[in-house]
Parts: sequence; C-alpha cells; structure tokens
Amino acid sequence: MAAPQVLVAGAGVVGLAAAYYLSGRGFAVHLLDPGPFPSLASTASLGVLTHFNGGDDPLSRLYCQGHALHAELAIRLRDQTGIDVGWRPLGGLDLAGDEAEIAELRESLAFNLERGCPAEWVEGAPLRQLEPGLSDRMLAGVYFPTDQRVDPAALCRAFLQAAQQQGARLSAGERVEAFGQEGEGVWVRTRSAQYHADFLVLATGAWTGELGETQGLSLPVRPVRGQHCRFSGPPVHHLLRHQGAHLLPAGGELIAGATVEETGFELQTTAAAAERFTRLCEQVLAQPVRLLAQYAGLRPKPKGGRPHLGRLQAQARVLVVAGHYKSGILLGPLTGQLLADWIETGGPPPEMQRFAPER
Repeated sequence: MAAPQVLVAGAGVVGLAAAYYLSGRGFAVHLLDPGPFPSLASTASLGVLTHFNGGDDPLSRLYCQGHALHAELAIRLRDQTGIDVGWRPLGGLDLAGDEAEIAELRESLAFNLERGCPAEWVEGAPLRQLEPGLSDRMLAGVYFPTDQRVDPAALCRAFLQAAQQQGARLSAGERVEAFGQEGEGVWVRTRSAQYHADFLVLATGAWTGELGETQGLSLPVRPVRGQHCRFSGPPVHHLLRHQGAHLLPAGGELIAGATVEETGFELQTTAAAAERFTRLCEQVLAQPVRLLAQYAGLRPKPKGGRPHLGRLQAQARVLVVAGHYKSGILLGPLTGQLLADWIETGGPPPEMQRFAPER
C-alpha cells in the first residue's frame, strides 16, 4: 500500500520537526512554506533552553520532556546530516546589580530549590570564577547548571536536510490560503496550486489565527515581534540573564535579546532595541562591545498561554501545532514527535485536550 500522504503547512522549527519525525516513520511528507527560510519565529529566537523547575500539569510535563529531548536529538541530527545544531550545556546565571535585585534573586532561588530545580547562590570570587568578564556592577547571581542553548537556524537546517534524506519534499514560496477536508482526505489551496493528501498539519506559527479566520475557525494565535542584537566583545561562557533580558555566547559573538512588542506583523528593527541591548552589555560586562547586526522575528502568542495542539473538531484529518510563543525551539522537536505519534495511532490522547486548537 502507498504511504499515507501528509501536507505540512509551515517550515518553521515545529513544521520541520513534524516533517522529520513523520518522514522517519514512512509517511510521504510535503512541506509548503511561503519563505523566507528559516522562519520568522526562528529568526527571533535566541535558542535558550531554560531549566525546568517542576510542576505536574500537562504543560509543565511538555516543558520537561522538551528540555530532555534536545541533547540526544543534537547527536542524532549530527550523525544523519553532519550539521552541528549548536546544542551546548552552557548553564545559566541570573544576575543582580543592587540590593532589590538580590532580594528578588533569593526568592527565585528558594522557589526553584523547593521545586527540585538544581540551583546555587554565587557571589564574590565564585561568581567571577564562573564568569570572569562580568562588570563590578554585578554583585550576585543564581547559577542554573541545566540551562542549555541550541542554534535555531542550524536546528532548522538539520531538520530539513534529514527530512529530505528520508523522502520529504519542500515547496517554497507557497502560502496556504484555504484548506478543508473531503471524505478521507484533505485539500490545500495556495496562490499557484491545489494540493491533496491524507492529512494536513497546520504549523503556521504567527499566521495561524489569521488563517483560521478565513476558514471561520477560532484559532487565537497572534504575532508578537521579538528583536535581538549581535555584538563583538569579550568572551561569555554562560547564559546570562539580567532585568528580563538575555546575553549569551554564539560562535564567537554575543547575542543580546529579546524584546516583546505588540506590533502586528511589522518586522522592522528599531534603534530603541539596539540601545537597550547595548546598555545591557555595558551593565553586565566589564569590557565594551560593538554592534554587528540586529534581527527581528514574529513569535506566535496563543490565547491562554498554551500552545494549540490537536485535531480540528469538524475536520479530524487536519491537525494544528501552533502557538508555542517563546518556547518554539524548546517544544518544537517534542511537538513533531508527538504529532507523528498522533497521526500514526489516531490520537492525540485525552490528556492533551487542554491544548485543543479551537478555543
């Protein structure tokens, strides 16, 4: 019998992970994406894989499983494609520069330790041993040894190459304008063509809400712009966090980010963001930095803070995997794995009803 055919709309990290796991199980996968590549959500991402601090609800379990998956996945993708996806167990430091921030950090440390998260208070010489390049303004920190980082663009390239090696196809320049289910199959219309398959996966990120409205569906996901900057400067060894922003090493450069801006689908970078992250570097680091580049992307923010995962009520062969917001890189690979399970077995299981797409 012919392999079941699956159309995947969207070649961001979630859609690419879906294509990778589905094609690895023998499904005939066809990716449709309007471009550019990598996706505008992956462009915004810093690739930070933050420590997990407990919780036994469905969303917390997803975070825990997603965090645990990356180390093994990085090895597997490197073996399959030769691509280093940039996974590094860097460890993270939350930093404080005054007494008020120190008090907040102590509360954070107590909370994380209570939830079973490995964490350690550091100040003085131990803090400088961990991160020698810190400025004197940084007085104390909480060290999280399980924090990791992956390169979002490299992860997307590896997923695509591995999926194509397993038989998946990619049609670039194809934005989905309409879709539906007919009998035991689905159809998708783009500006230039119409496609048919057994299943459709909507991994359309920030455009999911807009696409749903065209079909009379309530899939409340909206775009939130995120900007980050790249700098040259002194070496940094960990994921550094201060005043709600990140500073981290990447290929000999420093990345600082990211903003959270309700600007619709506007992707223009701003001087204000560059100034903010330059000041961050000046506060945190002892040596000056130089701005190299600035980027903006669109995160898909869901209603209620939970991603949209599962089948449509009236179209069971259409599955939605969108709305991961700031956790697309963390949860994207796990989402692709779960999706392959659901299509193969007829799921998703009852405990995933909390993430039902139509809200």
